[in-house]
Amino acid sequence: MSSTVAGNGLTPSEEYTVLVAVNNPGNAEQLVRTAVDLAVANDGRVHVVSVIHKHHTSPFLLFEDEYIKSEFSGDRQRLVDRATSVAEEAGVPVADSLLVGSSVSGVLLDAIDEVDANAILLGWRGGSTASDRVLGTTIDPVVRRARCDVLVERVGLTTSTVGTILLPTVGGPHAELATEVTGAIAARNDATVDVLSVIKPGADDRERDTATGHIERSLELLPPEVETDRLVIESDDIAGTILDVGEDHDVIVLGATRQGVLTRRVAGSIPRTVGAETDRPFVMTKRRPDRSRLGELITRWWP
Repeated sequence: MSSTVAGNGLTPSEEYTVLVAVNNPGNAEQLVRTAVDLAVANDGRVHVVSVIHKHHTSPFLLFEDEYIKSEFSGDRQRLVDRATSVAEEAGVPVADSLLVGSSVSGVLLDAIDEVDANAILLGWRGGSTASDRVLGTTIDPVVRRARCDVLVERVGLTTSTVGTILLPTVGGPHAELATEVTGAIAARNDATVDVLSVIKPGADDRERDTATGHIERSLELLPPEVETDRLVIESDDIAGTILDVGEDHDVIVLGATRQGVLTRRVAGSIPRTVGAETDRPFVMTKRRPDRSRLGELITRWWP
């Protein structure tokens, strides 16, 4: 259960909608800049949300909205206002909602459905201490269950300008979404894109052709005005190679590793390692799930 205590209500729109969850003043504006890039590429809008978390035993839902806002929001509304101003300055349609609920991930999943979001963008601090968590207790359920595209961004040391973007690819729907996101960022920032495929040492012709095919597919999806280059590197350490090459780039964008359908892993070891260890801004992407009957059952079994 959630309640809107300030800002706009959660209503659907026919426009392409990027939902941005902000909580940390250190990354909120950067998250909205990424959302703006994606919204511009799709002639869409941005909806900024922030969730006030209250324990499920609290009676806060019985209180009037103004009381909740005054007692529990703190500096949250100012944070939302600052984030929203980024989209306004870019001329992108923007709405904002200050929400309250007993489960942050649950509130965000409800918000996705209520605004019929095409994508949700979440901030990640990096790392996770518990063995049953991958990206965190809030992010993991959203990545697993969201019925839209998911972007998880870790803000790095270089966020003022974007001149070069590294796009590693292994093919597949998550990589294609990473390419679309890369194209949106590159087009708005006049950035160049290096498309990388890592192959094992001594790879045969078939494996090389597959790697080249993944690169060519990414080049097809990138906007024609974006300057690109191809990189094929032999290495047994894929994550390490991405980290090494990424040091010469301003941003790294990487699709979630493809996994079997009966798995709890939400991101894959390579994106998790790269995101945790790089000092560059890093975006991981996960394409919305197949809404087939099997997909619905998987989501129900592994909430």
